[in-house]
Parts: sequence; C-alpha cells; structure tokens
Amino acid sequence: MHYKIKSRNKSKTKFNMNNIINYKNIFSYNRKNDKSIIFLKKTEFDIFYSCKYKYPILVKETITSQTGNPELNGERIDRSKLIDPFMEDIELPIECRHSLEDYDKYMSYGLSMGHNAPAGQHKTNINVFNETFLLSNITPQEMVFNSGLWALMENWCKKLGENKHLYDITIFTGSIPSNKNINFKDIGVSMNIPQKMFKIVCFKHIDKPNITFMEILIANNSPYFINPNINNYDISPYLVSVKSWNWFQNFSSININKLLLFYGFDIKNIKPFRTKISLEIHLHRLLKLLMQKSNWYGYLIYAKNIKELEEKWKECKLQNFDNIQYHQEFYERVKLKLIKESKENMFSKLSSSTNNLETYKKTLIYNFNKNKSKTKKK
Repeated sequence: MHYKIKSRNKSKTKFNMNNIINYKNIFSYNRKNDKSIIFLKKTEFDIFYSCKYKYPILVKETITSQTGNPELNGERIDRSKLIDPFMEDIELPIECRHSLEDYDKYMSYGLSMGHNAPAGQHKTNINVFNETFLLSNITPQEMVFNSGLWALMENWCKKLGENKHLYDITIFTGSIPSNKNINFKDIGVSMNIPQKMFKIVCFKHIDKPNITFMEILIANNSPYFINPNINNYDISPYLVSVKSWNWFQNFSSININKLLLFYGFDIKNIKPFRTKISLEIHLHRLLKLLMQKSNWYGYLIYAKNIKELEEKWKECKLQNFDNIQYHQEFYERVKLKLIKESKENMFSKLSSSTNNLETYKKTLIYNFNKNKSKTKKK
C-alpha cells in the first residue's frame, strides 16, 4: 500500500520551479516554522542552518558505493593522524554563530560537537573533509549519544551504499530544538540543546523505480549505553511508525513532500522500506571498540564526585584504548566542574552553619536577658 503524506495546504497546489526553489517552504508545515534559516551549499552536502538556534536544522547528503573513499589517485585520509580542524563558518553572520570557545566550555556538561554530515563519509579530499568540521555542520550533542548510537546510525546509512539494488540514496540529518535555551551561568554560555536528533532516509530501488522509499529514524539527544559485546544492533526501535509520519512533520515543521520535491524525488508513491532491507548493523571489531569508548565517556562525565571520577579515570587508562585524548579532555573538564561544585557546596554549608550559629547566639542572649530580668523581679 502506498502512503500519502498529508499536506497543510487546503488547496491542491501544483508545484512549480518557483516554489520548489524557495527552500524556506520546506520548513512550513506548521505556523511555528523557523524563519531565520540560511541555506549553505557545500561541496558534498547542503546545510539548512538556523540563526535562531545557532546550529543546522537539517543537512542533506548522498550515499554511494564510493562514500568515505578518496577521489581517484587521491590520498586516503586517516583522521587519527590529524588534529580535528573545527572552525567557525565565515559564510554565517557572527550573530548567528557559537564560538569554538563556547563549545570548548560546555564539554564539562558532557556535551560535544556532533557532525550532521559525518567526517568519515566525506573523505574525498582534505578540503571536503575539512568542510565537515565547520561549525555550520555541528550540533550540540550529548557525548555518549554522539559517539555511540548516533555513530551506529551513521554507519548503517553508509552501508546502504554497498547495496547494488539501491540508488539516489539521500540522507537528511536534523534536530528538534528544545523549547528554551539552557543558561550555563558558571561558564557564561547560553545554548539551545536539541531534545532529539533524526535521519530521514530516502532511496530508489532498481526493481521498483516508480516508488520513493523512505523511513524516519529519531532518538533522544541523551546517553544510550550500548553493549559492546553484541554482534548486531537493531535500529528498528528508532523508526517513526508510518502512522506517525504526519506527527513528525508537525513536530519538526518539515514538510516532507516539499523537501523531497526540492531534491527531485517523486512524491506520488512513497513507501516505507522497513520490510525490504535489514535494519541491523553488524558490530565489527572497530565498532565494538567504538562502543566501549563511548560508554567510558559516560562513566567519566556522569561521575557523582571527585573520588568516583578518579577511580573511573584510572580504570579508563587501563583499557588500553589506542587514543584517549577526548576522554582526557572530558575528565579534566568534569574534574574542574566537580571541584567548583564541591567548593560551592562547602561555602553553602559554611554559610548555613554560620547563620545557624548566629541564630543560636541570638537565642542564648535573648534567653539570658529574659532570665536575668526574671531574677531581678524576684
């Protein structure tokens, strides 16, 4: 059965090139649409960036059998041998950006710089690779989520390129903003942290070229601790049910019909593909290692006190991971945060104790004077 996505338009408007080209129509499903969105065209991906929230609301990229590989006669890029080149995107107005310093500070709260278009899937050449590190492609993500479940979803999407029956594989990665910003007063940063992250996955199948296959994956922007010892991980629990596709449009403000039309997809026949291809990803050795490292971020970030943090850091160093640079950065920032909180608690207790002593002292003086007065009367 073909699925027809509802439209907010009361009349059956025929789309022409003028309203297809106006990208802001994509974000018009409800009246709460973000009017601050800027469209940025990068070499291998498109960014729909929100000046209001200061991160991308949606990023579009394509997947092929060559995704992640260097161009012909190009040099293979090994991220482990490079310093991540995070940088601000000068195409954006200054008032629309967070700074590198903002992102650096908020690490103490367990947040990270999450790629929308993954660096590992854009290694055509160093220039393309570097574009993925522009902050216009970065969303504030909880670190365990970013390095764990989100990484598995990215790898599953990349794996679609190996399926010879699929073509026009397109991934739309986006965010559902929170209702209000979080003010990190102690570090002087105010940020909107997305409550959820999603991927709209579309492709064509050589046996059924008249159908646009589509699914929506969505997950909370919060820690998921994944067992690194399993062999396969099923992502189907994160699928939005077909009956809820219209709910998703209302929740995200994205008009799926207009989004697909913008990129040349046929919207007459849209069908889910959950019964057509596997929704499991095999955890090979490197992915299992990645899940281990992801969990250890959580053990450090969510340590309740200095003692627990030091114990976890000691254990982390015994895991013999090849690189724990980011683990160490989180450890150092969380430690400073815990020390500061500990001092604030001590000051609060001391202040409370002092107030109690003052009250006790006044009570003693009052009782003394009261008893003294009674003695005089006698």
